[in-house]
Amino acid sequence: MYKIGGIINMNQEKAKKMEISHEFDYSNIVPEIQGLSFLVQYCESYYNQMIKLCEEDEEKNQKLKSEYKFYQYKKSYNAKFDVVIKEKNDNVSRLSCKTCESFIDAVNNKHLNNVESVVITLDLSFKRGKDLELSEHENIFRISFMPYNIIFTRKSNYEDENMDQIENIINEILKKFRVQNTIFCTK
Repeated sequence: MYKIGGIINMNQEKAKKMEISHEFDYSNIVPEIQGLSFLVQYCESYYNQMIKLCEEDEEKNQKLKSEYKFYQYKKSYNAKFDVVIKEKNDNVSRLSCKTCESFIDAVNNKHLNNVESVVITLDLSFKRGKDLELSEHENIFRISFMPYNIIFTRKSNYEDENMDQIENIINEILKKFRVQNTIFCTK
């Protein structure tokens, strides 16, 4: 049912600075465990690709003097992958899953049986440029699942083919979820 792949292209042309703020409403989809698990697996795979690119870029630049360093993908402190599960009747704690494996463990331990919300955050922010003149490339993807309110957002400050591809694929995945038209949401 779900099968989509993709690879981050490291050879990017100079990115154009541009505020991107997209929001997509998927409030009529049925968020079943299989589809959520696939979405979590997909997001984690892109996060891992980005971390690997950052590590390779860091290693390549480590050997150079400061004035010759140029980073395509320098890790930003904001970069993260996280799935936060808030269970009903628990106003205090939230379960945070940093890997697909920990999300599957949460599923197996019945933490997704009675939830108030599930929020998947994929922050692929990075820095690019010369060593002392780095510019922050913000790229935040968030999928928020709440009853009758399922929203996918993307926030970026540079136009980037890779981030466009990730946005498109997440939209494709969400469109494959079963749809249920109700009196609250019909599309």
